Amino acid sequence: MLNIRDEEIKGLVSATDYSEALTITATEDDVQSACESAKMYGFRAVVAFPQYIGHLADTLKGTNIRAQIPVGFPCGGVTTLVKCTEAEQGLKRGATDLDMVMNISAFLKGDYRLVSSDILEVMAVAKSFDVPFKVIIEVGVLTDKQIIAASKLVVDCGADFIKTCTGFGPGRATIHNINLIKETVGDRIGIKASGGVASLEDGVALMRAGATVVAIRHQLVDQLQEHNWPRKTHF
Repeated sequence: MLNIRDEEIKGLVSATDYSEALTITATEDDVQSACESAKMYGFRAVVAFPQYIGHLADTLKGTNIRAQIPVGFPCGGVTTLVKCTEAEQGLKRGATDLDMVMNISAFLKGDYRLVSSDILEVMAVAKSFDVPFKVIIEVGVLTDKQIIAASKLVVDCGADFIKTCTGFGPGRATIHNINLIKETVGDRIGIKASGGVASLEDGVALMRAGATVVAIRHQLVDQLQEHNWPRKTHF
């Protein structure tokens, strides 16, 4: 058990991308519930699939909580045009944060030019709306050497964040891979720890290792309730 300070809990809460509604069975009611939890505690963002962006954006309107959608999720293998269209449609409807899956198969093949071009074109769409842009590298299918290479590629593209996992693939965010990414990118880019973050302790440990954003589901809310954590709103 970590010796967690209140200040660290506060930091984790404000850095949380709440992904409780990012499931294949999520309904509009689930998105609504996630938004209410985010308002209650003051999370950084709520994540939902693009089909719910209208409800997500409308529910979070007037708050500082970001309406986040994934792009090219979860395998990253759709065409760049599809990714750009998905991003643009979501942004026009109110998305304020994007997480894009890199073309994982192309990366594993060694076609870094294609991977970079894909990232740059979608990132240009995000930049035109002035929203944060994250690239998911799916560490669970990469070796340490490949994680380092992918981290360098994402930094060179100019993305705002590198993200560990979709949560739909193998692997999870670990202290080891956060350390590896941090050693590679330093302070040049944010790091989002995502995948298997099961507790407040996990989240704080990952932030201590260098993560600047953490994707967490209902377990965090359960623990915050257990800690009688103050309810917050972001209005």
